[in-house]
Amino acid sequence: MRSRLVRGLATGALPLMAWACSAQTAAPLYPDVATFCVAKAKAICQAVAICAADPTACQTYQVSTCDTDATAATASGVRKYSSENAPACIDALSSAFGNNASVVSYAQLVGPGSLTDKCERVLVGSATKDQPCASDYDCANNLICVPAQPGTTSSQSVCASAVPKNAMDLCAEPGDQCPTDTYCAPPPGGVAPECIPAAQPGQACAAAAPCVSAERCSNGLCGARAIGRMSCSTNDDCAAGVPYCDVYAGNICTIGLTFATGATDCEGFLLGMGVAAPDAGGASGSDGSGDDGSGSD
Repeated sequence: MRSRLVRGLATGALPLMAWACSAQTAAPLYPDVATFCVAKAKAICQAVAICAADPTACQTYQVSTCDTDATAATASGVRKYSSENAPACIDALSSAFGNNASVVSYAQLVGPGSLTDKCERVLVGSATKDQPCASDYDCANNLICVPAQPGTTSSQSVCASAVPKNAMDLCAEPGDQCPTDTYCAPPPGGVAPECIPAAQPGQACAAAAPCVSAERCSNGLCGARAIGRMSCSTNDDCAAGVPYCDVYAGNICTIGLTFATGATDCEGFLLGMGVAAPDAGGASGSDGSGDDGSGSD
């Protein structure tokens, strides 16, 4: 009886073991950049249905852009393609651009968990602490890309761990993060950088002396952010209700990418027509603070 039960368990375990081995050795859906870029283009180009645009032209443009951007992003050897991370990007793009979606919102395009974020992670960064970087996605192990010399005009950036600081705390080490509406700089008459208050409405501002978060710096002074269809240079110029600076619509503040027959987002974003725009859905890109945030990698 006992030996029969043991044999039964052993026999019953074989299919489970075979399934586990099969699951572990299953081929990736997108084994390389080429297959990823084709799938990515297909996902984005679902929007041609509502745009009444040419699907072949869209596919050709999106694949070419993805391939070019992936080559640029991996040229230094800091970032490498991850087939494991590719499905999350493709699934997110398919959800956003499919089902005759007329709008892909700012929230979908920008920020943690957005299309941009998921698709950037298809090219995994390997830079470690104190190594040079161009964006957070160059860094390994959840490190962030920050000024190598906080509170100075140096443009060099390195990977570091984020270290939250309070207002008026020292912030001289890479990774020191000042709270909202403060920034890292030497206080008047001081030498060591601290988390000092950002400029208020009407006060002087510059790249090294930003405004409080509710304002934008325009012509050297802090003022109200741009509202709908007003001109902008980056997303940071736009008010909360229209937080997306749409380069395809002539650099104006909108709610996100908007698709309809003849729309400028259809022609510029999908087809690359008449717009010298940053990273239109390619395989590499920025954090979305000033670009299209289109889920580019």
